[in-house]
Parts: sequence; structure tokens; C-alpha cells
Amino acid sequence: MCSRRIFSIILSLVSLSMGLPLLVHAQSDIIMLERFVPHTSTAPSNRGERVGIYLREKMSAAAADRWAAGQSRQGRVVLFVHGGTVSSIPDYDLDFKDYSWMEYLAEAGFDVFAMDHTGYGRSPRPYMDDPCNMSEIDQALVMPHPLSQSCDPSYSQWTSTIQSDWDEMASVVDYILDLRGVSKVSLIGWSAGGTRTGGYTARNPEKVDKLFLYAPGYRRERVTRPGPSVPMRLQTYETLTQGRWEQNVACDNQVDPGIRDVVWSTIMAFDPLGSVWGPSTGVMRVRTSGPYEATGFGWDQEGAARVTSPTMIVVGAQDNPESRGVLYADLSNVDSKVFVTMACSTHFAVWETSQYKFLHRASLEWLTQGSFHGETIGVFETGVNGSHPKRVR
Repeated sequence: MCSRRIFSIILSLVSLSMGLPLLVHAQSDIIMLERFVPHTSTAPSNRGERVGIYLREKMSAAAADRWAAGQSRQGRVVLFVHGGTVSSIPDYDLDFKDYSWMEYLAEAGFDVFAMDHTGYGRSPRPYMDDPCNMSEIDQALVMPHPLSQSCDPSYSQWTSTIQSDWDEMASVVDYILDLRGVSKVSLIGWSAGGTRTGGYTARNPEKVDKLFLYAPGYRRERVTRPGPSVPMRLQTYETLTQGRWEQNVACDNQVDPGIRDVVWSTIMAFDPLGSVWGPSTGVMRVRTSGPYEATGFGWDQEGAARVTSPTMIVVGAQDNPESRGVLYADLSNVDSKVFVTMACSTHFAVWETSQYKFLHRASLEWLTQGSFHGETIGVFETGVNGSHPKRVR
């Protein structure tokens, strides 16, 4: 316990010298830290502003002692990047039984980080405090709280672009590399987090050790830029847990009945304003983003061909694995790559009893050994909880 106190004091002094907010929390053998990484925004909604990008870190007390002693952790630093709807902590550090993916890797000796992009969680949410800044359909969801009638948006553009997301990742990754004294970080991305981590890796191959992509977003062809929009849309408890999730569940006992409310309450804890809008369960404010306003190539066939880091792709059987398998084929310059389809799982496998432990174990093997059941290349299928893996090709 003494070493943890010393570590906390050291980190508090470092934080004060950098002018960064910091919270240190020790529970069991895991230490949690929260920071705001300085960044000059390139998002259209707050371009040029100096902002703080929220970053959570978890590590074991032993890893903290090694860091305090100045010992770098090459190959043992990982950054989680969230998808297009839900922020990082409900995704990767859910306080429900042993579902926390961050804690699992921290207990295995990794320095584990998770970030929130602009428009999510505790990072800036420009123009998203104004309930007029969404569609009329979404405005109707929050009547009479806080809106008494429909209104015109005060800002009629996307909150962000994929380029601004990559710029935020660049600031966060550089911060982590400097903080931990390492030359590379491994990346884990879910859904749109696959677009963010994949595109970042294509542009910064020298800074990425390994990629673990869970149901990654990907398009071979670049999407043309749409016209003006609004900075946010809404999602309710019902549209998330029933419309997007439950309707795709195909197996018995696939989802723990207690997890849905925990997921939602955690989302609301990271969206306190949304929690008091609309229905008694609140609403999730989701930022909007232009598909591509990027300099140079995007996360498309050209971008995928630029990735060289060992890459594992994992997809649920109820999550259109055929279309997501296109990315595996387009990673033409990756020597070590694996594609795995998980039985009895949807887009939300990270919260499903059937496969969450497999995701944890598979990521650990990939990040430490660059293999899946000893294999470094190939397409596979698994049963529930990763059982009976078999090679497809």
C-alpha cells in the first residue's frame, strides 16, 4: 500500500506541473487514473479551440511500481477506442461482474488506456447542450423536458469528421508514448472505433504495435461528403437495448438479464445532461460526424493496404460477418492477420455472456503473442465462449 501512496503523490505532482486534472483511485490491486489530454481541435464545431480529451488508465500496482521506477513497458501498452454511439467506459470498463475488458488486461500486466472522442462522455460536446441542435424527430423525444416546442438549430453542421478523430488520436497516442516511455502502442477498436484505429494505423504505422478490431467499420470506397446536418442525434434506452441489440439475439442465455440496466446507467453517468432530458430513463446524446473529410486517403482500400501491424478481426455471427470480412482481404500488406466469427453473438458481444470472456482472452493472446490458438494467419469460426475453434480457410 505504501508504494501505491508514493505513486499517487508522484502522479499528482506531475499532473499539477502539466495543469491537467487527475483522479487516482486504487481498488483491489488495480489503480485507475483519469486525465484530460491537451489538444487543439480540428473538429468543425470547435476548430482551433484548446480542449481536453478524456483519457482513463488502469494498471496493476506492480505495473505502477515499475513505471514509478522508470521502467518502460514496451509491448504492454494498449489504447481502447470506442464506436460511433457509446463512449469508452460503458464499452470497455463496465462495472458489472467481470465484464471490464480494461481491468482484465490490466490484471494481465498491461498499461490500459481508453479515450473519449469529441462529442462523447467527458470530452467536449460542442453545441450539444442546446436541445434545438437536432432533428425535429429527436426534438419530439425531449418534449416537454427541456423543449416546450420545436425550434431551429443554432448550429447546422456535423460535430466532427474522421480527420478530426484521427487528429485527436494522434494527440492521445503521442501523450501515452511520452508518458510511458515506449515507442509503440497497441490499439483495440469496436465498430466505428475500427475506422478510427485502422485509419490512424495506416497513417502512423511506426507507432502501432498490434491491432485488435472488434466488428470494425470499413468501406472499400470513399463516401462523398454530405451536406449540412446537425451536431447530434438521440438514442433511447429502448432503441439501444431492444431495437439495435435484442432483436439480433439468436441464442438462449446469450445476454445476462441484469446487464442492460447497468449499461444504460453507466451511459447516463457519462451523459448527465442527457440523463435528465426526455423520458424518465433519459436519452443518450450522440454526436454526428461527416463520413470523410480527410486529407489524403481514408479508411478505404488504399488505407487498408497501408497497414502493416499484425491485425486480428473478431465479428459476431449475428453481425453480418460476410461484409466485415472484406477488410481481412484488403489488409494486403499484413503478414499476420486473423479473422474470427463468434457463434451466438451480435454487434454487442462485449456485453454478452456468450462471448465477452472470449474477447478478453483472444485479445490477450493476440497482444502478447500475435496469434490465435497458435495461428498467425487464417479465417476461423468458434462456438460459444470461443469453444471448438476451427479453420475455415
